[in-house]
Amino acid sequence: MKRISLFLGVLIFISAFCFSQEVRFSGDLSTNSGFFAPGTENFGDFGFGNTDFTGTIEAYAGDSSAFLEGNVNYDLLSDELNFDLSEAYIDYSSSFWGIRLGQQKVAWGKADGISITNSVFPKDSSTLFTEDDSVAVKAARLSFCGNSFTVDGYVIPFFTGTKLPLEENNPLRKALVPSSVEINQGGTAINLPVNIGELSKPELNFRNMEYGLKASGYFSFCDVSLYGFYGWDKTPVLNYQMNTVMHPVYGIDVPENLTINGEYKPLTMIGFDAAVPAGALVLRTESAFFHDREFQSSSEAIMNGKTSSVKQQQIMALAGVDWMPSGWAITAQYYGDVLINKSADIERKDSYEHGATLSISKSVFNETLELSASGLVGLNSFDSAISVSAKYSLSDQICLSSGAYAFLPGPEEKGSYGKYKDFSSIYFKASFKW
Repeated sequence: MKRISLFLGVLIFISAFCFSQEVRFSGDLSTNSGFFAPGTENFGDFGFGNTDFTGTIEAYAGDSSAFLEGNVNYDLLSDELNFDLSEAYIDYSSSFWGIRLGQQKVAWGKADGISITNSVFPKDSSTLFTEDDSVAVKAARLSFCGNSFTVDGYVIPFFTGTKLPLEENNPLRKALVPSSVEINQGGTAINLPVNIGELSKPELNFRNMEYGLKASGYFSFCDVSLYGFYGWDKTPVLNYQMNTVMHPVYGIDVPENLTINGEYKPLTMIGFDAAVPAGALVLRTESAFFHDREFQSSSEAIMNGKTSSVKQQQIMALAGVDWMPSGWAITAQYYGDVLINKSADIERKDSYEHGATLSISKSVFNETLELSASGLVGLNSFDSAISVSAKYSLSDQICLSSGAYAFLPGPEEKGSYGKYKDFSSIYFKASFKW
Protein backbone atom coordinates (compact mmCIF):
# COMPACT_ATOMS: atom_id res chain seq x y z
CA MET A 1 0.00 0.00 0.00
CA LYS A 2 2.88 2.36 0.76
CA ARG A 3 4.27 1.68 -2.71
CA ILE A 4 0.94 2.76 -4.23
CA SER A 5 1.04 6.00 -2.20
CA LEU A 6 4.64 6.71 -3.18
CA PHE A 7 3.96 6.04 -6.88
CA LEU A 8 0.91 8.31 -6.74
CA GLY A 9 2.92 11.06 -5.10
CA VAL A 10 5.73 10.86 -7.66
CA LEU A 11 3.21 10.91 -10.52
CA ILE A 12 1.52 14.05 -9.18
CA PHE A 13 4.89 15.70 -8.52
CA ILE A 14 6.00 15.15 -12.13
CA SER A 15 2.65 16.30 -13.52
CA ALA A 16 2.81 19.46 -11.44
CA PHE A 17 5.97 20.61 -13.18
CA CYS A 18 5.18 19.38 -16.68
CA PHE A 19 1.63 20.58 -17.17
CA SER A 20 0.78 23.26 -14.58
CA GLN A 21 0.52 26.98 -15.21
CA GLU A 22 1.18 27.88 -11.56
CA VAL A 23 3.00 25.99 -8.80
CA ARG A 24 2.96 26.95 -5.12
CA PHE A 25 5.27 25.63 -2.42
CA SER A 26 4.69 25.86 1.31
CA GLY A 27 6.14 24.15 4.34
CA ASP A 28 6.24 23.83 8.09
CA LEU A 29 9.28 22.93 10.18
CA SER A 30 8.56 22.26 13.85
CA THR A 31 10.10 20.71 16.92
CA ASN A 32 7.98 19.49 19.81
CA SER A 33 9.14 17.92 23.07
CA GLY A 34 7.27 16.98 26.22
CA PHE A 35 7.95 15.40 29.60
CA PHE A 36 5.65 13.59 31.97
CA ALA A 37 3.88 15.85 34.46
CA PRO A 38 3.90 15.61 38.28
CA GLY A 39 1.74 12.78 39.56
CA THR A 40 2.62 10.40 36.73
CA GLU A 41 4.54 7.15 37.08
CA ASN A 42 7.59 8.47 35.21
CA PHE A 43 7.48 12.12 36.29
CA GLY A 44 10.28 14.12 34.68
CA ASP A 45 11.05 11.64 31.90
CA PHE A 46 10.65 12.80 28.32
CA GLY A 47 7.48 11.29 26.93
CA PHE A 48 7.85 12.43 23.34
CA GLY A 49 10.16 14.45 21.15
CA ASN A 50 9.65 15.05 17.45
CA THR A 51 11.09 17.16 14.68
CA ASP A 52 8.73 17.40 11.70
CA PHE A 53 9.04 18.82 8.23
CA THR A 54 5.79 19.07 6.27
CA GLY A 55 6.01 20.16 2.65
CA THR A 56 3.13 21.01 0.32
CA ILE A 57 3.03 21.42 -3.47
CA GLU A 58 -0.05 22.87 -5.16
CA ALA A 59 -0.23 23.06 -8.95
CA TYR A 60 -2.93 24.75 -11.06
CA ALA A 61 -3.78 24.57 -14.76
CA GLY A 62 -7.17 25.95 -15.79
CA ASP A 63 -9.92 24.05 -14.00
CA SER A 64 -7.50 21.34 -12.88
CA SER A 65 -5.17 21.18 -9.92
CA ALA A 66 -2.87 18.77 -8.11
CA PHE A 67 -2.05 18.61 -4.41
CA LEU A 68 0.82 16.83 -2.70
CA GLU A 69 1.68 16.92 1.00
CA GLY A 70 4.34 14.82 2.71
CA ASN A 71 5.83 14.69 6.17
CA VAL A 72 9.29 13.71 7.35
CA ASN A 73 9.41 12.94 11.07
CA TYR A 74 12.44 12.37 13.27
CA ASP A 75 11.60 10.79 16.63
CA LEU A 76 14.16 12.03 19.11
CA LEU A 77 13.46 9.27 21.64
CA SER A 78 13.61 6.25 19.34
CA ASP A 79 16.15 7.82 16.94
CA GLU A 80 13.94 6.86 13.98
CA LEU A 81 13.35 8.76 10.73
CA ASN A 82 9.98 8.21 9.04
CA PHE A 83 8.31 9.50 5.86
CA ASP A 84 4.58 9.76 5.41
CA LEU A 85 2.67 10.84 2.30
CA SER A 86 -0.27 12.69 3.88
CA GLU A 87 -2.24 13.57 0.74
CA ALA A 88 -1.69 13.23 -2.99
CA TYR A 89 -4.54 13.84 -5.41
CA ILE A 90 -5.55 15.44 -8.68
CA ASP A 91 -8.66 17.56 -8.89
CA TYR A 92 -10.94 18.89 -11.62
CA SER A 93 -13.81 21.29 -10.92
CA SER A 94 -16.22 23.15 -13.18
CA SER A 95 -19.15 25.39 -12.32
CA PHE A 96 -21.42 22.38 -11.70
CA TRP A 97 -19.36 19.27 -11.13
CA GLY A 98 -15.91 18.09 -10.12
CA ILE A 99 -13.84 14.98 -9.49
CA ARG A 100 -10.94 14.27 -7.15
CA LEU A 101 -8.74 11.17 -7.48
CA GLY A 102 -6.05 10.01 -5.10
CA GLN A 103 -5.10 9.97 -1.45
CA GLN A 104 -7.23 12.54 0.36
CA LYS A 105 -8.49 13.41 3.83
CA VAL A 106 -12.20 13.47 4.53
CA ALA A 107 -13.94 15.28 7.38
CA TRP A 108 -17.66 14.71 7.98
CA GLY A 109 -19.84 16.38 10.58
CA LYS A 110 -19.88 19.53 12.69
CA ALA A 111 -18.68 18.05 15.99
CA ASP A 112 -15.64 19.57 17.72
CA GLY A 113 -13.21 16.92 18.94
CA ILE A 114 -15.87 14.17 18.91
CA SER A 115 -16.46 11.78 16.02
CA ILE A 116 -20.11 11.10 15.18
CA THR A 117 -20.65 10.75 11.42
CA ASN A 118 -16.87 11.09 10.87
CA SER A 119 -16.24 7.87 12.80
CA VAL A 120 -16.48 6.00 9.49
CA PHE A 121 -13.08 7.37 8.42
CA PRO A 122 -9.72 6.29 9.88
CA LYS A 123 -7.87 8.14 12.63
CA ASP A 124 -4.35 8.18 13.98
CA SER A 125 -4.74 6.63 17.44
CA SER A 126 -1.05 5.76 17.79
CA THR A 127 -0.37 8.94 19.75
CA LEU A 128 -2.21 11.24 22.13
CA PHE A 129 -0.31 14.34 21.13
CA THR A 130 -1.26 15.36 17.60
CA GLU A 131 -3.18 18.37 16.30
CA ASP A 132 -4.54 16.49 13.27
CA ASP A 133 -5.47 12.85 13.87
CA SER A 134 -7.13 12.28 10.48
CA VAL A 135 -5.73 9.66 8.10
CA ALA A 136 -6.11 9.96 4.33
CA VAL A 137 -8.02 7.39 2.26
CA LYS A 138 -7.35 6.40 -1.34
CA ALA A 139 -10.59 7.37 -3.01
CA ALA A 140 -12.43 8.85 -5.96
CA ARG A 141 -14.76 11.73 -5.08
CA LEU A 142 -17.41 12.91 -7.54
CA SER A 143 -19.03 16.25 -6.64
CA PHE A 144 -22.01 18.23 -7.90
CA CYS A 145 -22.74 21.74 -6.69
CA GLY A 146 -25.24 24.54 -7.09
CA ASN A 147 -25.96 27.89 -5.51
CA SER A 148 -27.25 26.35 -2.29
CA PHE A 149 -26.19 22.68 -2.32
CA THR A 150 -23.28 20.27 -2.81
CA VAL A 151 -23.34 16.49 -3.25
CA ASP A 152 -20.19 14.42 -2.77
CA GLY A 153 -20.02 10.74 -3.65
CA TYR A 154 -17.04 8.60 -2.57
CA VAL A 155 -15.74 5.30 -3.89
CA ILE A 156 -12.91 3.86 -1.78
CA PRO A 157 -11.35 0.77 -3.39
CA PHE A 158 -8.43 0.37 -0.96
CA PHE A 159 -9.17 -0.15 2.72
CA THR A 160 -7.38 2.02 5.30
CA GLY A 161 -7.82 1.29 8.99
CA THR A 162 -7.24 3.39 12.07
CA LYS A 163 -3.56 3.62 12.99
CA LEU A 164 -3.19 1.73 16.28
CA PRO A 165 -0.40 1.85 18.90
CA LEU A 166 0.66 -1.76 18.46
CA GLU A 167 4.39 -1.29 17.83
CA GLU A 168 6.67 -2.62 20.56
CA ASN A 169 8.26 0.80 21.16
CA ASN A 170 4.94 2.67 21.41
CA PRO A 171 4.32 3.62 25.07
CA LEU A 172 0.54 3.67 24.49
CA ARG A 173 0.55 -0.04 23.80
CA LYS A 174 0.75 -0.99 27.48
CA ALA A 175 -2.27 1.22 28.24
CA LEU A 176 -4.42 -0.61 25.68
CA VAL A 177 -2.92 -4.10 25.49
CA PRO A 178 -1.68 -5.74 28.72
CA SER A 179 1.68 -7.52 28.62
CA SER A 180 0.10 -10.45 30.50
CA VAL A 181 -3.32 -11.65 31.65
CA GLU A 182 -4.34 -13.77 34.60
CA ILE A 183 -6.55 -16.81 34.02
CA ASN A 184 -7.92 -19.44 36.35
CA GLN A 185 -6.76 -22.94 35.46
CA GLY A 186 -8.06 -25.70 37.70
CA GLY A 187 -8.39 -23.35 40.64
CA THR A 188 -4.89 -21.92 40.13
CA ALA A 189 -4.21 -18.39 38.90
CA ILE A 190 -1.80 -18.39 35.94
CA ASN A 191 -0.20 -15.34 34.31
CA LEU A 192 0.05 -15.71 30.54
CA PRO A 193 2.14 -13.39 28.31
CA VAL A 194 0.19 -11.64 25.56
CA ASN A 195 1.36 -11.55 21.94
CA ILE A 196 -0.02 -9.39 19.12
CA GLY A 197 -0.92 -11.49 16.10
CA GLU A 198 -2.30 -10.32 12.74
CA LEU A 199 -4.97 -7.80 11.79
CA SER A 200 -6.93 -9.40 8.97
CA LYS A 201 -7.87 -6.65 6.49
CA PRO A 202 -10.61 -7.01 3.84
CA GLU A 203 -9.38 -8.59 0.64
CA LEU A 204 -8.67 -6.24 -2.26
CA ASN A 205 -11.56 -6.99 -4.59
CA PHE A 206 -14.57 -5.26 -6.06
CA ARG A 207 -17.01 -6.64 -3.47
CA ASN A 208 -15.09 -5.07 -0.58
CA MET A 209 -15.01 -1.48 -1.85
CA GLU A 210 -16.44 1.26 0.37
CA TYR A 211 -19.01 3.89 -0.61
CA GLY A 212 -19.94 7.20 0.95
CA LEU A 213 -22.43 9.97 0.17
CA LYS A 214 -22.71 13.47 1.60
CA ALA A 215 -25.43 15.92 0.52
CA SER A 216 -25.35 19.45 1.96
CA GLY A 217 -27.76 22.36 1.71
CA TYR A 218 -26.89 25.96 2.64
CA PHE A 219 -29.80 28.21 3.52
CA SER A 220 -30.24 31.56 5.26
CA PHE A 221 -31.78 29.93 8.34
CA CYS A 222 -29.53 26.84 8.62
CA ASP A 223 -26.96 24.54 7.02
CA VAL A 224 -27.92 20.86 6.76
CA SER A 225 -26.02 17.75 5.64
CA LEU A 226 -27.12 14.15 5.12
CA TYR A 227 -24.65 11.25 5.17
CA GLY A 228 -24.55 7.62 4.14
CA PHE A 229 -21.72 5.09 4.32
CA TYR A 230 -21.31 1.40 3.47
CA GLY A 231 -17.95 -0.21 4.05
CA TRP A 232 -15.81 -1.42 6.94
CA ASP A 233 -15.34 -0.42 10.55
CA LYS A 234 -11.93 1.23 10.92
CA THR A 235 -11.16 -0.39 14.30
CA PRO A 236 -10.75 -4.17 14.32
CA VAL A 237 -12.60 -6.65 16.51
CA LEU A 238 -10.11 -8.67 18.56
CA ASN A 239 -10.03 -12.40 19.13
CA TYR A 240 -8.07 -14.20 21.84
CA GLN A 241 -6.37 -17.50 21.09
CA MET A 242 -4.80 -19.52 23.89
CA ASN A 243 -1.66 -21.39 22.86
CA THR A 244 -0.66 -24.52 24.77
CA VAL A 245 2.45 -26.62 25.20
CA MET A 246 2.93 -30.21 26.29
CA HIS A 247 3.92 -30.47 29.97
CA PRO A 248 7.20 -32.46 30.17
CA VAL A 249 6.18 -34.34 33.34
CA TYR A 250 2.41 -34.80 33.23
CA GLY A 251 2.12 -35.16 29.44
CA ILE A 252 -0.86 -32.82 29.14
CA ASP A 253 -1.37 -29.53 27.32
CA VAL A 254 -0.92 -26.50 29.56
CA PRO A 255 -1.44 -22.81 28.63
CA GLU A 256 1.72 -21.10 27.36
CA ASN A 257 0.60 -17.66 26.08
CA LEU A 258 -2.29 -15.71 24.61
CA THR A 259 -2.33 -14.36 21.03
CA ILE A 260 -4.54 -11.43 20.06
CA ASN A 261 -5.67 -11.31 16.42
CA GLY A 262 -7.94 -8.75 14.80
CA GLU A 263 -10.54 -8.64 12.04
CA TYR A 264 -12.32 -5.66 10.44
CA LYS A 265 -16.11 -5.94 10.27
CA PRO A 266 -18.69 -4.45 7.84
CA LEU A 267 -20.21 -1.09 8.73
CA THR A 268 -23.36 0.72 7.59
CA MET A 269 -24.17 4.26 8.72
CA ILE A 270 -26.71 6.98 7.98
CA GLY A 271 -26.52 10.40 9.62
CA PHE A 272 -27.17 14.10 9.47
CA ASP A 273 -25.96 17.39 10.94
CA ALA A 274 -27.31 20.94 11.09
CA ALA A 275 -26.06 24.37 12.14
CA VAL A 276 -28.55 27.12 12.98
CA PRO A 277 -27.50 30.75 13.61
CA ALA A 278 -29.28 32.35 16.56
CA GLY A 279 -28.07 35.91 17.00
CA ALA A 280 -24.50 35.82 18.31
CA LEU A 281 -24.73 32.05 18.76
CA VAL A 282 -24.57 29.09 16.38
CA LEU A 283 -26.50 25.98 17.47
CA ARG A 284 -25.23 22.66 16.14
CA THR A 285 -26.53 19.12 16.15
CA GLU A 286 -25.31 15.87 14.65
CA SER A 287 -26.54 12.29 14.76
CA ALA A 288 -25.67 8.90 13.25
CA PHE A 289 -27.32 5.47 13.22
CA PHE A 290 -25.17 2.33 12.80
CA HIS A 291 -27.04 -0.79 11.69
CA ASP A 292 -25.77 -4.13 13.06
CA ARG A 293 -22.42 -2.69 14.10
CA GLU A 294 -20.06 -5.37 15.41
CA PHE A 295 -18.99 -4.67 19.01
CA GLN A 296 -16.09 -6.29 20.81
CA SER A 297 -16.99 -9.24 23.02
CA SER A 298 -15.45 -9.40 26.46
CA SER A 299 -12.38 -11.58 26.96
CA GLU A 300 -14.37 -13.77 29.38
CA ALA A 301 -17.06 -14.40 26.76
CA ILE A 302 -14.48 -15.25 24.10
CA MET A 303 -12.57 -17.62 26.38
CA ASN A 304 -15.90 -19.33 27.15
CA GLY A 305 -16.45 -20.08 23.48
CA LYS A 306 -18.54 -17.06 22.43
CA THR A 307 -17.91 -15.16 19.20
CA SER A 308 -15.41 -12.28 19.20
CA SER A 309 -18.11 -9.71 18.40
CA VAL A 310 -21.85 -9.12 18.76
CA LYS A 311 -24.07 -7.14 16.39
CA GLN A 312 -25.75 -4.13 17.98
CA GLN A 313 -27.89 -1.20 16.86
CA GLN A 314 -26.09 2.04 17.79
CA ILE A 315 -27.20 5.67 17.84
CA MET A 316 -24.76 8.53 18.43
CA ALA A 317 -25.83 12.16 18.75
CA LEU A 318 -24.48 15.55 19.74
CA ALA A 319 -25.79 19.04 20.51
CA GLY A 320 -23.48 22.04 20.72
CA VAL A 321 -23.29 25.80 20.76
CA ASP A 322 -20.63 28.21 19.44
CA TRP A 323 -20.17 31.78 20.63
CA MET A 324 -17.54 34.12 19.24
CA PRO A 325 -17.56 37.55 20.90
CA SER A 326 -14.68 39.92 20.17
CA GLY A 327 -11.41 38.04 20.50
CA TRP A 328 -13.06 34.99 22.07
CA ALA A 329 -14.07 31.57 20.75
CA ILE A 330 -16.25 29.42 23.02
CA THR A 331 -17.67 26.00 22.14
CA ALA A 332 -19.72 23.72 24.38
CA GLN A 333 -21.13 20.29 23.49
CA TYR A 334 -23.06 17.38 24.95
CA TYR A 335 -22.92 13.97 23.27
CA GLY A 336 -24.56 10.60 23.79
CA ASP A 337 -23.97 7.07 22.52
CA VAL A 338 -26.65 4.43 23.05
CA LEU A 339 -26.85 0.72 22.23
CA ILE A 340 -30.37 -0.59 21.68
CA ASN A 341 -30.89 -3.91 23.56
CA LYS A 342 -27.26 -4.13 24.66
CA SER A 343 -25.85 -7.65 24.86
CA ALA A 344 -24.31 -8.81 28.14
CA ASP A 345 -21.44 -10.45 26.21
CA ILE A 346 -19.85 -7.28 24.82
CA GLU A 347 -16.86 -5.61 26.42
CA ARG A 348 -18.54 -2.21 26.70
CA LYS A 349 -19.98 -1.75 30.18
CA ASP A 350 -22.82 0.75 29.72
CA SER A 351 -25.59 0.77 27.15
CA TYR A 352 -25.65 4.58 27.33
CA GLU A 353 -22.38 6.50 27.30
CA HIS A 354 -22.37 10.28 27.38
CA GLY A 355 -20.13 13.24 28.03
CA ALA A 356 -19.55 16.94 27.54
CA THR A 357 -16.85 19.16 26.09
CA LEU A 358 -15.88 22.79 26.58
CA SER A 359 -13.35 24.81 24.59
CA ILE A 360 -12.33 28.44 25.23
CA SER A 361 -9.70 30.55 23.44
CA LYS A 362 -8.78 34.21 23.58
CA SER A 363 -6.45 36.29 21.39
CA VAL A 364 -4.62 39.23 23.01
CA PHE A 365 -1.78 41.66 22.24
CA ASN A 366 -2.99 42.41 18.72
CA GLU A 367 -3.70 38.71 18.16
CA THR A 368 -0.04 37.74 18.65
CA LEU A 369 -0.80 35.65 21.75
CA GLU A 370 -3.52 33.02 21.81
CA LEU A 371 -4.55 31.43 25.12
CA SER A 372 -6.74 28.35 25.00
CA ALA A 373 -8.17 25.66 27.25
CA SER A 374 -10.35 22.68 26.44
CA GLY A 375 -11.73 19.76 28.34
CA LEU A 376 -13.77 16.61 27.84
CA VAL A 377 -15.50 14.74 30.64
CA GLY A 378 -17.05 11.29 30.41
CA LEU A 379 -20.23 11.38 32.47
CA ASN A 380 -20.35 7.62 33.10
CA SER A 381 -17.07 7.38 35.04
CA PHE A 382 -16.46 11.12 35.47
CA ASP A 383 -13.01 10.80 33.95
CA SER A 384 -11.65 13.67 31.89
CA ALA A 385 -9.04 14.94 29.45
CA ILE A 386 -7.89 18.56 29.75
CA SER A 387 -5.48 20.64 27.68
CA VAL A 388 -4.22 24.21 28.12
CA SER A 389 -1.87 26.10 25.81
CA ALA A 390 -0.33 29.47 25.05
CA LYS A 391 0.80 30.25 21.49
CA TYR A 392 2.86 33.33 20.69
CA SER A 393 3.64 34.54 17.16
CA LEU A 394 7.07 36.15 16.97
CA SER A 395 6.37 36.93 13.33
CA ASP A 396 4.16 35.72 10.51
CA GLN A 397 6.49 32.73 10.15
CA ILE A 398 7.76 31.85 13.65
CA CYS A 399 5.49 30.62 16.43
CA LEU A 400 6.35 29.47 19.97
CA SER A 401 3.91 27.54 22.12
CA SER A 402 3.72 25.68 25.39
CA GLY A 403 1.00 23.76 27.15
CA ALA A 404 -0.05 20.72 29.11
CA TYR A 405 -2.22 17.63 28.72
CA ALA A 406 -3.91 16.09 31.75
CA PHE A 407 -5.81 12.78 31.85
CA LEU A 408 -7.79 12.28 35.05
CA PRO A 409 -9.47 9.04 36.16
CA GLY A 410 -12.90 8.97 37.71
CA PRO A 411 -13.47 8.58 41.45
CA GLU A 412 -14.35 4.87 41.20
CA GLU A 413 -12.90 3.69 37.88
CA LYS A 414 -10.41 4.94 35.33
CA GLY A 415 -12.78 5.33 32.38
CA SER A 416 -11.83 5.97 28.75
CA TYR A 417 -9.53 8.91 29.52
CA GLY A 418 -8.32 8.04 33.00
CA LYS A 419 -6.41 5.01 31.72
CA TYR A 420 -3.95 7.50 30.18
CA LYS A 421 -3.25 9.15 33.54
CA ASP A 422 0.47 8.39 33.39
CA PHE A 423 0.71 10.14 30.01
CA SER A 424 -0.18 13.57 31.38
CA SER A 425 2.52 15.86 29.97
CA ILE A 426 3.93 19.34 29.66
CA TYR A 427 5.26 20.33 26.23
CA PHE A 428 7.15 23.05 24.36
CA LYS A 429 6.93 23.62 20.62
CA ALA A 430 8.50 25.92 18.04
CA SER A 431 7.51 26.11 14.37
CA PHE A 432 8.52 27.99 11.24
CA LYS A 433 6.08 28.29 8.31
CA TRP A 434 6.52 29.65 4.82
